Amino acid sequence: MEFVLIALTCALLGYLFGAFPTGYFVGRMWNIDVRKHGSGRTGGTNVLRTAGWTAFTLTVIGDVLKGVLPVMISRALFPDARDAHTLAVVGALLGHNWSVFIAMLAKPDPRVTFAPPPLGWIQRIAQQGRGGAGVATSAGAMLALFPPLVLILIVPIILILIIVRYASVASLTTAIVSPFVMLFFVWRGDAPWSYLLLNLVLSVIIIIVHIPNIQRLRAGTERRFGERLVQRKRNT
Repeated sequence: MEFVLIALTCALLGYLFGAFPTGYFVGRMWNIDVRKHGSGRTGGTNVLRTAGWTAFTLTVIGDVLKGVLPVMISRALFPDARDAHTLAVVGALLGHNWSVFIAMLAKPDPRVTFAPPPLGWIQRIAQQGRGGAGVATSAGAMLALFPPLVLILIVPIILILIIVRYASVASLTTAIVSPFVMLFFVWRGDAPWSYLLLNLVLSVIIIIVHIPNIQRLRAGTERRFGERLVQRKRNT
């Protein structure tokens, strides 16, 4: 029972940090609501398209910290509950993708009805709380949990991004490759099996949220990384 409470606490910490809409508030610094432009997401890629490189840099730093902080706090509070720390990572990714704070910021739509609480709250977050894909937040969380994985992958992934210029391709490559790298560390005894399970869960979530990107890649309509939107409305 004690472990369950610790695990739920770690997951909640991760979710609350991950749900903080960094990209939304950074966009507002440029008087732009990034939810109304491009993909409508609040992640770094869409912020770059709508507000530029400075806004992108601030968003990425904030999103990485959203992953680092809950894992560090979880480890400080429960230093012996290593398996529970993985739930802080999952919570951060889920919070970034489906944010209760973004759902609260969304204007009520009279045409949309939800079930009675608590199911209705979940429906509203799923439909109106869309954040970013969560790769930067997941990377930050994994950097705090198990640095060798991120340090090994970061340079090859950046090179892939530079070469193909599709953020989605770099993200999907990370999702596919990272479990194999983690399996190597687990096989060597450097990491517990729960870390491999964690990587598999993260990879599945990241691939699922990238399904629209995969469809655009197949159709040839995916925007390249750094490509600015031609037109956008301000003061919205």
